[in-house]
Amino acid sequence: MTHAMTTKTANFPSNSQQQPVITSRKPGMVLINRATHRDIVPGVHLLPGQGNSVALETAKGVVLFDAGPGGGLTANMIATLQTITPKPVSHIVYSHGHLGYNYGVGDWCRSMAERGFARPVLVAHRRVRARYARYQEAEGLQQLLNSLQFRMNVPKPKPEWLVMPDIGFEDRLVIDGGDRTIELLAAPSETDDVVAAWLPSERFLYGSAAVIRSLPNVGTPLRTLRDPMRWASTLDRLHALRPKVLLAEFGGPLFEPQDVEDALVLPAAGLRWLRQETVRLMNEGLGVEDIVARIRPPAALFDHPFMRPVYGCVDYIVRDIWRSENGWWDRNPTTLHPAPRLQVEADLQSLLGSAADVQHVVARAQALAEGGQIQKALHVIDLVAQLPEDTPMHSQVMDFKADLLDRRALQLSSVVSRNLYRSMAEQLRGLPHGSTRDNDPTHGMTMA
Repeated sequence: MTHAMTTKTANFPSNSQQQPVITSRKPGMVLINRATHRDIVPGVHLLPGQGNSVALETAKGVVLFDAGPGGGLTANMIATLQTITPKPVSHIVYSHGHLGYNYGVGDWCRSMAERGFARPVLVAHRRVRARYARYQEAEGLQQLLNSLQFRMNVPKPKPEWLVMPDIGFEDRLVIDGGDRTIELLAAPSETDDVVAAWLPSERFLYGSAAVIRSLPNVGTPLRTLRDPMRWASTLDRLHALRPKVLLAEFGGPLFEPQDVEDALVLPAAGLRWLRQETVRLMNEGLGVEDIVARIRPPAALFDHPFMRPVYGCVDYIVRDIWRSENGWWDRNPTTLHPAPRLQVEADLQSLLGSAADVQHVVARAQALAEGGQIQKALHVIDLVAQLPEDTPMHSQVMDFKADLLDRRALQLSSVVSRNLYRSMAEQLRGLPHGSTRDNDPTHGMTMA
């Protein structure tokens, strides 16, 4: 295949150990795709990998999107592809730089070597290298954030799992497969390094992480800033291709013209509406909490199945728009240069730390919770939950707050919010994150 770039060799340490797999009992919310779709269009196949791992056949080999998380899942991907075609994998394209999606690169490379084929060329957006370097620098933080969000003991990303690509491109890269042309398009959205695939002859579009068939996950609480207008512009660019068949990062392919249209147009329109309304309220002088309380998204747009708040939610998006235009300060002068937390706790304990005071606060929080006002109950219980451990009833207060967090999780549609509430409830109980995950009414989520 031709692509006006040179490649370099690399060694690939073994990744035979299966990496953590996150699944879900809720239809449509899976990190691991168990299904195989052959010939979505001729020669385009969906493999059972992490999200939608797409195999694009050409006369010169297979261009594979994402190698999977390694271990048994990647081994199954390799075996499945061999039942579809004897062709070697010529290229592995990283759909984006999030952890896990390409831990299995070394497994594919060894498989090709064992069959007597050349090592696949590794292709990604040029920003993947910087992302991988950042993940390695902050490996302890990444482990904590992922353990909270995914409710499991996620290991630190090992250097051998983060195989750097051979080729990095900025905007567009064309792979000439002989009988078909594959256009790789930069599609900044969930991350700044997302890559989509466009087959112009078949008018097939793999939208990658730019197309998720739900409300865009802008503003996820534990992640860096995601520019909603950049994501909307990417969707405009993909929509302008006028695809006939669309495959998102998760879920089956879309063939109906209206479905294809809605999956690309509605999220962009929703992000622009939220941007316009949030900026309008900022210009009126409102703070972020007041804006979140005031926003009323139009049902005609936001009630569509492709706009469901199953991962992110409107609150998250509003907060990221705010964050993009404001600093970290909440405009409460007390928090501009706050006193050390332990000093404040000691003074508060002298005011609210008697058994009678604590019981009074707990009673009010319980009354609110019994009336279904769980979030208000959390605000009230925090008056005493923040007091030192030697405060009367401290363990009971922590247990009660943990119970409130579990109950609050049941009220929310965003799986990120549900998982974070439940992870923090475990933390308050002194349990490892994810240790009670099997008891969740629903669990699992897409990678963020």
